[in-house]
Amino acid sequence: MRNLERRYRALLKVLPGWYRRDREEEMVGIFLAERDDDLDLEHSWPGWGETWAVLGLSLRTHLAAGAGMSSVPANVVWRGEVVRALGVLGLLLGLYYATSGLVLTITLRSHAPWWRVLELAPFVAFPALFTGRRTLAKIAAAVPALVSLDALTQPGPAVWMWTVFQLPALVTFTCLCLGFHREAPTPPARRLLWWGGGAVALGVVGGFAAGAGLLLLALVTAGMRVFAFVRGDAVFGRALSWFALVQLVPLVFLVLAWDSLGTVGTVVLVVLVLAAVWPVRRRPKAAPQVV
Repeated sequence: MRNLERRYRALLKVLPGWYRRDREEEMVGIFLAERDDDLDLEHSWPGWGETWAVLGLSLRTHLAAGAGMSSVPANVVWRGEVVRALGVLGLLLGLYYATSGLVLTITLRSHAPWWRVLELAPFVAFPALFTGRRTLAKIAAAVPALVSLDALTQPGPAVWMWTVFQLPALVTFTCLCLGFHREAPTPPARRLLWWGGGAVALGVVGGFAAGAGLLLLALVTAGMRVFAFVRGDAVFGRALSWFALVQLVPLVFLVLAWDSLGTVGTVVLVVLVLAAVWPVRRRPKAAPQVV
C-alpha cells in the first residue's frame, strides 16, 4: 500500500463503519484513478475538494434520513431524527425568546436601538425551514446569538454568563445546522405551524412573566416530555430529554452563583431533572417521528 492510499483510507475513517464496509474499496479506487505517478503516490495528500466532500458525506451518513441510502441501520436513522427534532426545538425556542423580548419592550415602553429588530430573525428562520429554504433558516437562526455577542466585550464574568444562558440556543442551533443537511427531509408544515403558534403564545406569557421565563420554559419542557411519553413518540421524547438537560445548566448556575431560585425554582429544577432522565416509550412498530 502506497502512502497516498493510506492517507485516503485514513480520511475515509470519518465515515461510519456500516458505510465503509460497502463503499470503501470503490471510493479508494475512484480517488486513485489516473494517479499512477510514483512520486505522486508517495508524497501527495488528498485534495481539499475531496476532503470537504468526504466530510460532508460523513455528516449525511452519521445523521442519515434514510432517503437515497441503502442498508442504513435503524440506530443511525434514529440518531438523525433526534438531532433534527432538537434543531426544530431550537427554532421554537427562538420564537419564544423573540416574542417575549418584543412583549417586554412594548410593556416597558422602552426605546430599543434599531438593531434589536434583528432579534426577530426567528420569525424568518421558522417558516424558511418548512418551506425548504434551509440555508436561510440557518442564517436567520444564528442572528440573535450574533446580536448578543456584545456581552463578550464586557468586563468581568460576562463571557461565562453569556455562554451559560445561551447554551440551550447554541446546542439546538448546532443540531439545526448538522441535522438538516441536503438529504434530510423537510419537516411537515402543518404540524410545525401548531408548535410555532404555541411558542409565540408562550412567549407572550414569558414577556409578562419577565424573570420567571426560565422557570416557565422548564415547566413547559417537562409537560411536553410527559406528552411525548403518553403518545409513544420516542424521537420527540429523547430530543426533549436533551433539551431539558441543556436547560439545567443555566438553572444550576443560578443556584450556585446567587442561590436565587428559591423553593419554587428548586421544585422546577427537580422536575427538569426528571424530564431529562425519564425513559422514552416507543409506539409499537412505529417509524421514528420528528416534532
